[in-house]
Amino acid sequence: MSDEKRHDEIQGEIIHVYDGIEEADNDLPLWWLFTFYGAILFGIVYWYYYEGFNVGPSPMQAYAAELRREAAQGGEVNDALIEALALDSSAVAAGREVFTAQCAVCHREDGGGNIGPNLTDNHWIHGGSPLTIHDTIRNGVPSASMPAWGAILGPNAVQQVAAYVVTLRNTDVPDGKAPQGEVWSAGGSAPDTRSASDAGTEGP
Repeated sequence: MSDEKRHDEIQGEIIHVYDGIEEADNDLPLWWLFTFYGAILFGIVYWYYYEGFNVGPSPMQAYAAELRREAAQGGEVNDALIEALALDSSAVAAGREVFTAQCAVCHREDGGGNIGPNLTDNHWIHGGSPLTIHDTIRNGVPSASMPAWGAILGPNAVQQVAAYVVTLRNTDVPDGKAPQGEVWSAGGSAPDTRSASDAGTEGP
């Protein structure tokens, strides 16, 4: 290694030489510096705008809102909508609030189950897909004395509660109620318990 400095016509001032490899000390191009500092500034503004102060909707919130608009205009509520809402912190928070007020008496505040089943394990009586969970909340389970919350809460709140319940899956809270139903995993199908007279009504 040599610390002797010399000037190269192409590289500029050579400040170090390591095993024959020369290290020059040149100023970075202004366009590169402006791009670098601009990216840092953009990242800071972006974080405060979307995350720090929640001034604008995050990309996931915008996506969920678009899916909800489609559902409100006659489109189907589907797994994609509920999964998108489950990644939207504001929707999950709203769902948690409704769940605590309306559902905790049967399922516990942490979803561990009381009169109703444990919502935090991997067992589901009628399947644990996002859409099945939504349909159960909306249509109820008359045989289990679970009311149909769709008419009471309205479609938006039902979707939010379903999104919150999706976030509870497989969290396995302590002292949860013993598993009920069959093991469900992503991609698994829900058993069809519908009759011809109530097609479209499912419950987990």
